[in-house]
Amino acid sequence: MNFKGRELLLALSYMHQGEWKEMYEDIYQHRPLSQEEIDEAKRNITTPYVTILDEDYPEPLKQSYYPPFLLYYYGNLDLLKKKYRLTAIGTRTPTLYQSDTSYSLLKEVEEHFHNDLVILSGMAKGIDQSCMRAAMDQNAPAVSILGSGIDNPYPKQNTGVYDYCKKEGLILSEYPLDSRPKPEHFVFRNRLLATLSMVVYCGGGKNRSGSMSTVQKAIEAGREICCLPCNVTGDDMTNSLIKDGASSILCASDLIEVLESRYGI
Repeated sequence: MNFKGRELLLALSYMHQGEWKEMYEDIYQHRPLSQEEIDEAKRNITTPYVTILDEDYPEPLKQSYYPPFLLYYYGNLDLLKKKYRLTAIGTRTPTLYQSDTSYSLLKEVEEHFHNDLVILSGMAKGIDQSCMRAAMDQNAPAVSILGSGIDNPYPKQNTGVYDYCKKEGLILSEYPLDSRPKPEHFVFRNRLLATLSMVVYCGGGKNRSGSMSTVQKAIEAGREICCLPCNVTGDDMTNSLIKDGASSILCASDLIEVLESRYGI
C-alpha cells in the first residue's frame, strides 16, 4: 500500500471537493502539494476511504470510464465482492404498477437467494426507493451510491435508506463531507452503478433520462440489461430496450434466471 500516494489523493479530493477532472488535471500536471495541504485534509476528513492505489479498491471500477481516484464509504466494502449483485434503476415518478411490481419482484428474488443478493442503487426517489425497500424488508444487503457528499444524503426523504445502508450495507460517494449535490454529479455517478454489477434492472424511465445514461454505460461495459415492460402508449424506454435485446422481466424467475446465468449458479 502506498501511504504517501493515498494521502496525496485524499488532499486532492478535499481541495477539489471530489471533482474528477480537477483532480486529474493536478495529477497530470504533477502539481506539488505541501505538507500543510495534506495535513489539512487528514485533519478534516475522518471518513473511511479507498483509493485506486489500494488492494481493496473495487476491481470492476478499474475497467470503468473515469475510474474514481478515491471513494468515501460507510459500511461493508466487501459487499462489492459478493457473488450476486444487481443494480436497480428507474424513473423517479413511477406508476403504481412500476413501483409495486419492482418491489414485489426484488423481494421474491431476495427470498430465492436467501437474502444474500446485493442490490445497488442511486438512492433516488421512485424505482430506486422501491427496490431498496425490498432489500430492507428482507434484511438483505444494499448499496447506495451518492451524487452528493458522503455525509449529505440526497434526497432527504430517503434518509431511512441511507441509514440502513450505512449500518447494514454500504454507502459510496466520490464527494467528501457534506458536498452539495449537483445535477452533473448524478449523471457522472451513473457510470459506477453501470459497472459494479453484471446485471442492471430497469423498472421504467424516459428515453432521455438518467436511467438511460446508466443503461448506455452498462451496455458499453458488457452488462446484462433487464427491463420491466411498460404501457406502450407512454414515453418509456423499457419496451424499446426489450425490442433491442434486453431481457423482459415478467416474473421473479425471469430475473433469477438472468442472475444465475450471468454470475453462474
